Amino acid sequence: MRKHLAILFCAAILSLAANANEAIARDNSYRSVAVDTSRIAATGHRHLAGMMKPMLAGEISKAMGPRLGQRGGQLVVRITKIRIPPTGGDSDADAANADRIEGVVIIPGRGAIPIRVQLPPSQAGAWYLEEYNERRVYRLIEAFAQWVAREA
Repeated sequence: MRKHLAILFCAAILSLAANANEAIARDNSYRSVAVDTSRIAATGHRHLAGMMKPMLAGEISKAMGPRLGQRGGQLVVRITKIRIPPTGGDSDADAANADRIEGVVIIPGRGAIPIRVQLPPSQAGAWYLEEYNERRVYRLIEAFAQWVAREA
């Protein structure tokens, strides 16, 4: 009889702990965000990875608003691929010419959720203006951060 009561007690405690973890995950508030761009750096784009990391952290912070910096777990964002094909004012209708960023957001209590954003290069403005490629990267980061905020 005592054995059965002990098992029931342990099951109740585990159930309460699981419910507390689910409540924190459902609360949608997070202590902080960690951005991992090491896969981009490993492909030979260290400068780009270093530039993207603080930009993405800032955009996610802006998109998450008051949900970030609260109690809860740490949100982890890992960028796995970025593609900025050369363009010179070509038509944006072709998906092969689209700018793309891929990664995952790891949400405490829910796991990894893949995110892929694809935008036409024209989103960055006129191709003949200075810093066109930098604006293309920034637009991808901005859109990716919005998807992170939606999924988290």
